Amino acid sequence: MGPSSGERWQPWIKFSGRHRTRFESLDKQFRAGNRPVAEDQWFIRTSIRADIDFGELGGTAELMDSRAWGANPNRQASTAFVNTTDFVEGNVIYKLDAAPGHTNRLLAGRYTMSLGSRRFVIRNGFRNTVNTFTGLDYLWKDDEGQQTRIFWTLPVRRRPFDAPSLRDHDFEWDDQDKDLQFYGLFTARNLSDRAKLEAYVFGLHEDAPDSANRRYLTPGIRLHRPSKKGDWHGEVELTAQGGTSRASASSPEDLDHRAWFGRIALGYRWDTQHDWMVQVAYDYASGDDDPNDGENNRFDSLYGAPRFEYCPTGLWGFVQRTNFMTPELRFSVRPTPHTWVMLSARDLRLASATDSWAKSRVRDPSGAAGDDVGQQYELRARFDVLPKNMFLEVGGAYLVGGGFFENAPNAPNGGDRKMGFVEMRWTF
Repeated sequence: MGPSSGERWQPWIKFSGRHRTRFESLDKQFRAGNRPVAEDQWFIRTSIRADIDFGELGGTAELMDSRAWGANPNRQASTAFVNTTDFVEGNVIYKLDAAPGHTNRLLAGRYTMSLGSRRFVIRNGFRNTVNTFTGLDYLWKDDEGQQTRIFWTLPVRRRPFDAPSLRDHDFEWDDQDKDLQFYGLFTARNLSDRAKLEAYVFGLHEDAPDSANRRYLTPGIRLHRPSKKGDWHGEVELTAQGGTSRASASSPEDLDHRAWFGRIALGYRWDTQHDWMVQVAYDYASGDDDPNDGENNRFDSLYGAPRFEYCPTGLWGFVQRTNFMTPELRFSVRPTPHTWVMLSARDLRLASATDSWAKSRVRDPSGAAGDDVGQQYELRARFDVLPKNMFLEVGGAYLVGGGFFENAPNAPNGGDRKMGFVEMRWTF
């Protein structure tokens, strides 16, 4: 049943916002090219949001301003760092008839979304800008978390693109175009009180003249058991990718795209005051073995993010969900009710020794540099200054470099590398 006629047009509006400021420091750049060996940057992100509800009709408007400052005139500049004030959400929601406690709605306009494991579609938390989409989105969800979601969108392109404009925080309206389309179907079902099954297929169709002409489907399945105090948790996720793509935006040749990703994880969370948790995991994403075989086997993580699983992004972003195989051991604990500490250790290797590492462009086409990228250690600690309103977080990553970054012909700055950050986030 929908809202009664008396409830249908009772306006309701809620305003909220977030501010985040973060300082990052990187020592020994790992990306190929003319980049500073070390650099520091300040990142600022502020958003103001209004949620409106008229009963059957509602919607969201959200403005976000993302900026970055650094002393080095040749510092990294990216639309992942800077997007001066623009709308990340501006949509209308129509609520269809649904049983009590259920959601049945159609959304139209610009919006952000996270789906399932968030490995392929996420609203970014750590990155200074967020993924946003313009299109149609249908969602059905019950009060037990089961859902079906169907969407068709035009991913929003953050503008401007060029480094000088980004460093100067120049303004240009973000836009979208039919030459880049992202669509999909996602469903989640409960197998038991704890076990959940998710299945999905995401489509990407790209026609822009300066693009890699990615046209493929990404189907996958995930079985997971969420963490609970005093019990085991874990997951298995398998994802394939098939269609056509190009090796790069400058290549004129369409290649068969055949790639895949897999993850398995198992952990235990103790039922104690300090909420100890330990987890082991293994991730694999394919790389391209032979650039001349008519295939591209490099896995594309679409609109996912590495932060929540692999490493801080920003100036670091060393581990990406492509051309890698990595086991991890992770611990977390709450020393006090308002603090949280996490430590992880992972070994990093190339799935294909002849392909490049992550987004670094470091590559040895001969494979002679080997597949040993190194070992990464990550530490994070969070303190709730005002629970639910403000927290401070410090953290960083340290890489003990392996043979690949010592011997690849275009690898910069041999030796170990490290990055640290401190941030404050305020919700109002």
